[in-house]
Amino acid sequence: MALPLEAPVAPEGMEPLDPWERVVADYRSIGMTLDSHPMGLMREDLGPRVLRSSQLERAGTGATVEVAGLVVARQRPETAKGIVFMLLEDERGTVNLIVPPPVYERCRAAVRAAPLVRAKGKLERQEGTTNVVVTEVAELERPTLRVVVPEGHSFGRRR
Repeated sequence: MALPLEAPVAPEGMEPLDPWERVVADYRSIGMTLDSHPMGLMREDLGPRVLRSSQLERAGTGATVEVAGLVVARQRPETAKGIVFMLLEDERGTVNLIVPPPVYERCRAAVRAAPLVRAKGKLERQEGTTNVVVTEVAELERPTLRVVVPEGHSFGRRR
């Protein structure tokens, strides 16, 4: 049952938050965003070549694609022979990335620690799962977000 509480009135003279300030405030206070997804705010600056997760359905198997997103999880199982698996989230869904060992070595900093990344690679579909086997991974810079966005799981180790 809802309590009949009135919403508090904002103090006079306070400027409204811009979209990025709202995202940062959401992450700081509750650890997630309730309004705009960070990728939705960055989308225009990424250009038309960077696909949303929802657009991967239309791309052909074997096509070279570019994607970007918030890193939700990272895994590097011992049984995977050095392959890193990453899960990205954008404003429309998720994207699975497969990072082969040579790409991991070349792009190590972004793969291991970047909260937001842009990746390029070949689209692969197997047994109902869509993956991007990446050839390049780079960090998407948004300094104010780095301090508040939750880290993607870091290879199963807790700090």
